[in-house]
Amino acid sequence: MKRAWNIYKGNNPYSYSFSAALRRAWEVEKATLEYEAREARKTTIEAENAARSTRIGNASVAWAVGAAAYYSNARPGQYFGD
Repeated sequence: MKRAWNIYKGNNPYSYSFSAALRRAWEVEKATLEYEAREARKTTIEAENAARSTRIGNASVAWAVGAAAYYSNARPGQYFGD
């Protein structure tokens, strides 16, 4: 309601009537809520991606260590069936 009053009293194209100012204030409020929801979702996805990359990084290091141990005692030309 305060935003609508400020729009109504200000010099902009939405201040012709108080009902138009209310409609505009509601549009702005909805857009703000949608923006905040998108930002929250984006932050959540970024946190999940950071956690996932850490897990993948740890797994790839563990895999490399395991692979090095598996192939370390190979004879020249030995076939492992991979």
